Amino acid sequence: MRFIPVDEKKKAETLAFLAKHERTCVSLVEHIRLGGGDSFTIESGARETLGVISVKSRMLLCIPNARSLQNDKAFCSSLKVFLSDKKISCVNGEAEASHFIMKILAELGRTPLHINEYALMTLSEAALKKIEVKNKRHAAVSEGLKMHGMRAECAAANQISENAAAGGTGEKAYCEKFKIIRCGIRDADALMPLQLAYEAEEVLPPCRTQNPAVTRKNLEHILKTEYVLALQNSRGEPAAKANTNAVGIRRAQIGGVYTAPDFRRKGCASLLVETLAEKIVASKRFPVLYARNGNEGAQKAYSAIGFIKTGGFTIAYY
Repeated sequence: MRFIPVDEKKKAETLAFLAKHERTCVSLVEHIRLGGGDSFTIESGARETLGVISVKSRMLLCIPNARSLQNDKAFCSSLKVFLSDKKISCVNGEAEASHFIMKILAELGRTPLHINEYALMTLSEAALKKIEVKNKRHAAVSEGLKMHGMRAECAAANQISENAAAGGTGEKAYCEKFKIIRCGIRDADALMPLQLAYEAEEVLPPCRTQNPAVTRKNLEHILKTEYVLALQNSRGEPAAKANTNAVGIRRAQIGGVYTAPDFRRKGCASLLVETLAEKIVASKRFPVLYARNGNEGAQKAYSAIGFIKTGGFTIAYY
C-alpha cells in the first residue's frame, strides 16, 4: 500500500479518479483543483487507486469501496500507520468512508468529541430538466454565466422563482415582498448576524466555542470566493442567506443556508436554494447539498425543490 502525494504531475490523474465520485467529495475536488497541499492518493501494490485523502487538520476523503476495504487487514494496517502522526481536528466525507476512518483513529486512541450526520442530496433528473427549460427561457440572464465568473462578479438576482418555496401561493406572495441580491464583501456587516447564528446552530459542535473574529474571517472569505445570495426585506436587511461552499469539476455544493427566526416557515431559504441551484445549472454544473439529520424541515424543503437523498455524509470533530 502506498500513499502518493498529489503534486502537479499527479493532479490530473487524481481529479479524473475523483470525478467519478464527485457527488460525495466536492470539497476535496475543489481543494485539489486549487492546489491541494497535504493530499494523497492511496494506491494498491498493483498501482490501483483506492482512494484520495487530504490530511491538513480537516480531513477530506474519498474512499469509494470503504465497506470492503475495512475488511482488508493490510489496507487497514497501512492506513493506521499513515494516520498515526497526523493531527486531525475533523473528518469530513461520505458517511461509510468517514466511519471507516473514525474506526482507524479509534484504534489510535482518538475519540471524536462530536459527530454530525447528514443526508447527502442531489437534484433529481426531473427537477434538473425543469431548471434547464426555465434557464433557456431566461437566457438573457443566464447566458455566459460560469461559476468562476459568478465568483468574480456581483450581479443582482432579483427574479422571484416560479416555484418559490415549493409551497403555496401564500408563501410565494410572502417572498415577493423581498428582493434576492448577490452579495459581496460590502455586505459583510449586514450578513454577520446571520453568519454568527448559522455557525452557532448548524456548524459548531457543543465542544467548540464560537470566536466572532474567526466567524468574520470565514464570512469574508466566503464573500470573496463563493456565490452568495441573500433575501432582503423591505428595510434592506437580510432575512435569509445561502451560498456555494465548494465548486468541483461538474458539481457545486450548496451550504451556508440560514433563515432568521422571524422569517422561518415562509419559504425564504427554499427560494434562495432553488435560485442558487438555477445559477449552478446555468454554469453547466450539478448542485449538491447535505442537510443535517434531525432537521426535517430543511430536508422536506429541499425535497420539495427537487433534491433527493442519495447517501449519507458525516462530520466528526476531534
